Amino acid sequence: MTPALALAIAFFTRLASLDRSGRGVMEIRAFEADPDQPCSIRQLAIAPHVHVCVTGDGCVLLDLKRDKYLGLGRGETELLAAAIGEWPKPIWDCGENCLSAEAMSAQADELCSSLAADGLLVPARRDRVSASREPLPDMRREWISVGDELEVPGRIGLRHVANFVTAFLWARCSLAWRPILSTVKTVRVRKSRRVHEVNLTETLQLAAMVDVFRRLRPFLFAAEGRCLLHALTLVRFLSRYGLYPEWVIGVATQPWAAHSWVQSGNFLLDSNPEKVCRYTPIMVV
Repeated sequence: MTPALALAIAFFTRLASLDRSGRGVMEIRAFEADPDQPCSIRQLAIAPHVHVCVTGDGCVLLDLKRDKYLGLGRGETELLAAAIGEWPKPIWDCGENCLSAEAMSAQADELCSSLAADGLLVPARRDRVSASREPLPDMRREWISVGDELEVPGRIGLRHVANFVTAFLWARCSLAWRPILSTVKTVRVRKSRRVHEVNLTETLQLAAMVDVFRRLRPFLFAAEGRCLLHALTLVRFLSRYGLYPEWVIGVATQPWAAHSWVQSGNFLLDSNPEKVCRYTPIMVV
């Protein structure tokens, strides 16, 4: 992703399809401000179906309605962070801007109007519930890889096989025929049944179920290059036992990549620290 994208009459934004492997494919699209849709940037908020994260190059948006990633450069990120209260703040030193306050305000207005016209920003409502976006995890922590650093053998029974096949079929059909937004909502609703944090006993049960999953998975599909299918199947399988870890989607920009994994606190259930730490989380369910 280019560190700074030109901000002019048209706002050029990188897009990436959230393909069914979870990787994403880049393309270019132009946003033009719509003069027929004036808006006050102080009255705008991030749309509920949009997730945002800040990287070293700017910010990335995940539009669940369109199954698309969008990228903005540092300049646009700074404008949006100053204009939209809930926009993630830059992780770099912004320094001093050579533009006047009036010029920056005009650019922010134009950029926000463009994003609002495309449905990425919506009118802010005081009663709007923001719980649909869980806090993004800090990747700078001590990770424990379940299956490598924490091994708990699980015994496979007929019920495990049936639940695994059911979970796989649900994930496969969801990725093939359902919008990703609907799938996210389904996972979120099922997880809302959990009313407490995972304790030590449940962590050991989680590790045992992951062991069962890993031993069954090669019979139906390969994990390499299919992180989204793998993560969704694992999340659905674990939910059959009342276990609801976090499903995470992360992005990287140098070079562009997207990845999906499952974690429970600082326990990685289907990946290792070396692989996930290069990604910045953009969505957690």
